[in-house]
Amino acid sequence: MNGPDRRTLSTRLVLWTQVGMHLALLGGGAWLALTGSRRALFFLPVLPVLFAPFSYARLRLHHTLVRHLPRGRAGRVFGAVMAAIGIGCDVVLAAQLLTARSTAAQPILESPGVSWAGPVWYSAHVLLALGYGVAGLVHLGVWLARRIGRPVARPQPESVLLGRREVLQRMGLVGAGLPFVVSASNVPLSYDFRTDRHDITLPFWPPALDGVRVLHLSDIHVGGAMNRARLRRVAELANAAAPDLVLHTGDFLTHRSGDFDAALYEALADIRAPYGQWACFGNHDFDDPRRLEARLRDAGVTVLRNHLVTLVVRGQPLEIGGADFLFRPPNRHRRYQEIVDGWGPRTGAPRILLNHDPSAFDALPAGCADLVLSGHTHGGHIGVQLDVGSAVTLVGLAGIPDQGVFTRGDMHMFVTRCVGFYGYPMRLGIPPELSLLILHTPQA
Repeated sequence: MNGPDRRTLSTRLVLWTQVGMHLALLGGGAWLALTGSRRALFFLPVLPVLFAPFSYARLRLHHTLVRHLPRGRAGRVFGAVMAAIGIGCDVVLAAQLLTARSTAAQPILESPGVSWAGPVWYSAHVLLALGYGVAGLVHLGVWLARRIGRPVARPQPESVLLGRREVLQRMGLVGAGLPFVVSASNVPLSYDFRTDRHDITLPFWPPALDGVRVLHLSDIHVGGAMNRARLRRVAELANAAAPDLVLHTGDFLTHRSGDFDAALYEALADIRAPYGQWACFGNHDFDDPRRLEARLRDAGVTVLRNHLVTLVVRGQPLEIGGADFLFRPPNRHRRYQEIVDGWGPRTGAPRILLNHDPSAFDALPAGCADLVLSGHTHGGHIGVQLDVGSAVTLVGLAGIPDQGVFTRGDMHMFVTRCVGFYGYPMRLGIPPELSLLILHTPQA
């Protein structure tokens, strides 16, 4: 078989594999829609968008690699092995997505050697697609610069052009491998739990509560790789932080039902804080909210569903409010106003508001809390961590609060990098955290 034919057959095989994977995922989404699952809202409209860059990079990289295979028997063997490995990773990725909601054990897909294959495979190709996009823009810019107001360059000898092209092709092959190295190296980072201390000074924080220790946890996302051992580690770190109270900002679950979440409640029940654990619900907590609320209550976590409580901490009243996640109502400013109005006028006691979505900070009524705690963005998920409270992330560049402290008038909001993650298959450059907040009174 000659080179071009081999390339055509191999590329066609990968192409039809991609078509089959898209059809399988869309078919799974259609089945979920027929069963009334909200997860269909993700599969049907979002998956084509999320997988278009993946498939583009997958086909382009495969085509590039095949072009560089040696001719003859060795090339055919390498091509067959490469195609088999790639298609195997495609199948694992699709199977992990389609069974993500299943409560049944998936011993092969969840085994140590396979569980990260799909995430690494997907994230590497998405990064590669971004790289292809940047390279395309650079190429376009160079072409435009040469076309506008520049003299025509003298023709180069054919040998020089061929040598330059070969160097560029080899650099492209090396660059294509970089996203796979980055993705694989970030697997350990995804569950590298740590406790980071954040000192926050609030304008009207009472002296009696100066130095109070608040442990902020969010987006635990129990299930899959967030297993019993990792949850036990979270509980150990939480107790080592010696918090006065523990505040959760939702997304305990991963849109699944059944007893997969039993380990979560075991871990939460082991956390000790003299003023208790309090929580709000995130967008992933509404498959069976009554069951979840009851199980959390049994574990020692009180869920505040649009409700306000008053604690007495060090002899000082402290209000803790919790708001349910709002699934994009027509006017969420008005809905938040209704929730806060239902709590009555503020009495002068300091208040902490638990609200899962940090993008809603601007929609909250002015002065409704001294401190708002949020999660949801997983610290930006993809980026470069600069210090414990700031990073350069894609989420932040898009104008969404990603992590750290944000202010609006006298109100402050703290966004944690969160414990777990969901959605994009792994963290890239942004580590998880348990946030220990030390709240301070302004110095006189």
